[in-house]
Amino acid sequence: MKTLLAIVLAATCSAASAVELMLPADGATVPLLSDGQKAFFDSSDGERLAKAGNAAYRADLLALGWYPQPVVFVWSGINSRKERLRFRIWREDDGACVCDTNFVYLTTGRFEWDNFRVGCRYRWEVDVAGKGSATGTFRTEDRAPRLIRVPGVPNVRDLGGWRAADGRRVKQGLLYRSANLCENASECPPGEQPRIRLDDAGVHFMTNALAVRTELDLRSPRECEGLVGSPLGQSVHRVEISSGCYSQMDEPWAKEACRKALELVSDEGNLPLLFHCSSGQDRTGTLAFIINGLLGVSPEDLVRDWEASALWKDEHDWFNRNNTYAALLAVIGKYPGETLNERIESYVKSTGFSGAGIARLRALLLRP
Repeated sequence: MKTLLAIVLAATCSAASAVELMLPADGATVPLLSDGQKAFFDSSDGERLAKAGNAAYRADLLALGWYPQPVVFVWSGINSRKERLRFRIWREDDGACVCDTNFVYLTTGRFEWDNFRVGCRYRWEVDVAGKGSATGTFRTEDRAPRLIRVPGVPNVRDLGGWRAADGRRVKQGLLYRSANLCENASECPPGEQPRIRLDDAGVHFMTNALAVRTELDLRSPRECEGLVGSPLGQSVHRVEISSGCYSQMDEPWAKEACRKALELVSDEGNLPLLFHCSSGQDRTGTLAFIINGLLGVSPEDLVRDWEASALWKDEHDWFNRNNTYAALLAVIGKYPGETLNERIESYVKSTGFSGAGIARLRALLLRP
């Protein structure tokens, strides 16, 4: 989650000088996606569809990785060895301190940090005890998806960051999606509780930095067998709703599961909430599609968000537009509406989730 590299680039001398911040330049806009990830999301819908199911293409996507690109911080100006340094980063829209760490400073410093929100302004400070400090600002690039690095758990993303049709943005920091936090029951020895993917640092990050309050597990009872409580600990309320995906979404049981999931998500007391299935792509991707579709995210961005799972799982023969996403669109296409977003809303109402519930969801999850 953080990588610290403090390197000596100048000879030691006795004189001290002011701290100088070098990167990022003050007021700069920094990317959170790599050039390869950007090229994938920027390619046209037709280009991506033409390559769906292509093994070589999927291998190239897998090589890009699902982690965000870290922001690199570089400073200089103190010419004495082994100074104690405090490094901090604040998110300016809400004043939250997202990084506060201390380490030994070695002349010229370099530090990497990630998991920033998209399209946000940040302030950072380097403070060398007794020798001075410096503060700078930067803004993160305004482009979703917001990928999140959680070692041990793949395909972690924020549902927020996407633009809605009316110019508003889906709020970040309230809904997260991921692959499963622990192995399926079939993957562990008989009689043993499924082993979790997270170490203590990962649990702390998800319950503190991400502030996850509720875990929604979309897997089947058979997959969850033997699991007692949330892998994130006693502070997190765990809910199991065995859910469907793609062509299953017209089945009565899948509709009921969808309604229950939306009721959970639209209750402010359950947020921030993390939902997942096994891989975080099919059942998870279907629920993300429905939620962001209700919020007015464009059809082009809905499919980009769905396809982002290809950055971590090489299942080109299954997880591709032609035999999965197309089946979901076929179900939604049966419902009335002039646009895909309107048909998603009609589908959701057919599950029993009310218009008032949809309005409540939008009020909770959209911002100007």
